[in-house]
Amino acid sequence: MLDCLVNGELSAFVGIDDRGLAFADGVWERVAVVNGHPWWWQDHFDRLVRGCERLGLTAPAQSVLLRELQTVARGRVRSLVKIVITRGTGAASYWPDGTGTATRMVSAYPWPEVPARLSQAGVPGRICDIRLAVQPALGGINHLNRLELVLAAREQQAFAGQEGLLLDTNDHLISAIDSNLFLVMGNHLLTPRMDRSGVRGILRGRIIREFKARTELRRITLDMLPEVSEAFVCDVIRGIVPLRSIGDHPLTIGSVTREIQDWLMELQSRQ
Repeated sequence: MLDCLVNGELSAFVGIDDRGLAFADGVWERVAVVNGHPWWWQDHFDRLVRGCERLGLTAPAQSVLLRELQTVARGRVRSLVKIVITRGTGAASYWPDGTGTATRMVSAYPWPEVPARLSQAGVPGRICDIRLAVQPALGGINHLNRLELVLAAREQQAFAGQEGLLLDTNDHLISAIDSNLFLVMGNHLLTPRMDRSGVRGILRGRIIREFKARTELRRITLDMLPEVSEAFVCDVIRGIVPLRSIGDHPLTIGSVTREIQDWLMELQSRQ
């Protein structure tokens, strides 16, 4: 059984009337924890707060969440800790009654196995058939409604060894299924804007800040690919994974991608 706290109590259950279960009415974070230390904790908490503000939820105190995270991760060398905040009970209708208290869930999961060859050999990128909805009210935040990504992951199961990439309904390239996307043009980095769909990933934010003089947030379409020489996807667990292609467009694993990988390796060594 997974180590899990619900509102600070040892439990793996929430009520059937919780709005997170009924309407995906909430936000979540997945934090990498190594020897009790959460990687980039402030970045995760800040994103959680922004998501709560967007949905009109009251975020828990940072000290409470950090204590509970360390509690469920105790005794594990490496783990992933998932934090879920919902609007609480009151699932009879869409309209929140304003009287419910937020539900807080903090649970620990095993660290996934990541093949070492991914970072060196890279993977081909495939454009998924499923599209991401355009919704500025939810763009960028890590809300609970991820059915689009569940359907994309289900679709991608038939294409093992490839990275599923997602367009929105306006034909803009947004992200991979569970990671963010960067393209390389010359010595410059392009990454999709996340103001209308997608999730602003923690590692994505770190890369943007570290390489801000060389990074541009853009609306990216597939007709821009002839100008792209390299590309990679990134997330906290897998790190930097080069793409060998996007659809029919071939890519190289070049010096810019390797530079970002070296930077991340150095950064993680100081965690």
